[in-house]
Amino acid sequence: MIMELTVFKEVHNTWPARDGRPAGESWDLLCMDNSNPPEHRMEEMLYYRTKEEERPKIWGKSVGITIRAGVSKIRHGDNGGKATIIGSIIFEAKK
Repeated sequence: MIMELTVFKEVHNTWPARDGRPAGESWDLLCMDNSNPPEHRMEEMLYYRTKEEERPKIWGKSVGITIRAGVSKIRHGDNGGKATIIGSIIFEAKK
């Protein structure tokens, strides 16, 4: 599934190791769904979990822009139970 997302905020989180699990960090974009048709958009804000190779291209300059994301999974549980999109940003060649 391909979604059009407008980035509202960049969110960086870290957490310590505990209960036998390693420490970690996440670089998420808090987004609003702008896919078409409008009547089928997600009504809640979504997080998009960025990949390491995507961060240099987008982190620090993404607030207010619209991105296209190929979604492979929607996960709940992270970010206080809000939906987190797992997939990849579709970077189009500049003309």
